[in-house]
Amino acid sequence: MTRPHRDRRREILNAALTCFLERGYRATTIGAIREASGASTGSIYHFFANKGALARALLDEAVAGWSAAAAAALDPDAPADQAIRESVRGLVLWGEANTALLRFMDEIRSLALNDPELAEVRAALEQGQTLGAARFAHFARRREVRPRPWPVAHALMLGPAYSYLRLVGAGNEPAPAAADLLAEAAWAAVRAPAATSP
Repeated sequence: MTRPHRDRRREILNAALTCFLERGYRATTIGAIREASGASTGSIYHFFANKGALARALLDEAVAGWSAAAAAALDPDAPADQAIRESVRGLVLWGEANTALLRFMDEIRSLALNDPELAEVRAALEQGQTLGAARFAHFARRREVRPRPWPVAHALMLGPAYSYLRLVGAGNEPAPAAADLLAEAAWAAVRAPAATSP
């Protein structure tokens, strides 16, 4: 009896994630993913055009997981303090629960800068940065945050959370209340002097 396509696709993605983490993205071959998943090469290519498409699917899952954990931050009418706190809090909570996918996302963000096979991943990441920069500029125009270049603001808000999650991904126990502490630190790092906190 054949398994439903949905299950086979999931098995391929799970195997790809395992291979990418064990061997690194560049050293992983479609053959290794085929062997780890038990799928045929044809089955892999039925779902994914190439290894880059597998990476994009995993990145999409990571972003969707973070977005679900930070749903309140996505409200276009949310004030800056809520959007920033909830985004960072969601990232931390999602990252603590999904260390493997977070480790992959961290690696693929760096590799996508120069790997032509990861052009779709790079485009998705650039789109996310463009949207983030526009939203931050909107908050700055409303004088809720200090006007900072987006790369600096991004690093101030998310850098500590990523640093913490790398430690958790390396085997350290999650710290109690880390999500709330890092969310508060992110807001404190960018809030305008006149911006108030509830």
